[in-house]
Amino acid sequence: GAPTFEAGAVALAHGGVCCVDEFDKMKSEHASLLEAMEQQRVSVNKGGARASLPARTTILAAANPHKGRYDRSKSVRENLKMSAPLLSRFDLVFVLTDDPDEERDKRIGDNVTRLCGGRKVDERTGKTTNLTFAEKFQLERNKRREAEAA
Repeated sequence: GAPTFEAGAVALAHGGVCCVDEFDKMKSEHASLLEAMEQQRVSVNKGGARASLPARTTILAAANPHKGRYDRSKSVRENLKMSAPLLSRFDLVFVLTDDPDEERDKRIGDNVTRLCGGRKVDERTGKTTNLTFAEKFQLERNKRREAEAA
């Protein structure tokens, strides 16, 4: 048969919003995304056939900093290892940082676990209590390992 084209996320979002997570892991796609953001079209070449699809869309992207930690002494571009032309195509850039605080993180994790239903029964007393975040995490990790081993 004849070559067929399948529209990607940006072309499918034409007239709407295209949400992209893990943008930092898509370095090979940055050039085509820059084209789409500048030209509002996506070019496709496949099997000798060429097509240009409309891509008038808003791009909402989330990215993690290079090496996993935001370095406040560097610019956003340096932290994301993103080209200046691509970064400049975004109208708004928000930097969200997490300052490590083991005690606060433990309280938040324990609260999430409590709200999401992690419970355990003390075999000695029969009393039911909430799992801590660390216990829930370990339990889920063990389940995943058992499933992978099977």
